[in-house]
Amino acid sequence: MKLYHATTPRKLARYIASGRIIQPVRGFTTPEAAKHWAVRHGRSIILEFDALRPWKLPDHHNRHGTAWWNEGDVVEWREITARGLINV
Repeated sequence: MKLYHATTPRKLARYIASGRIIQPVRGFTTPEAAKHWAVRHGRSIILEFDALRPWKLPDHHNRHGTAWWNEGDVVEWREITARGLINV
């Protein structure tokens, strides 16, 4: 399952330095849902990753998609937004 994770430049630098996003990793089912959450919570970067052991969160959903957590560290991701350029 593909999920979209909202983060900050500082956190992304930590992910890159450590080679992983430490579990649990929250993600949304659509890039639009992640962007919507990111704008509301001061995040400027959206990452796409494959969730190998996802489970649906009871909250954090929005009209654009649902929220899930991935149980397990994420070691591969792809940045899908230009840093600092999120428009919802």
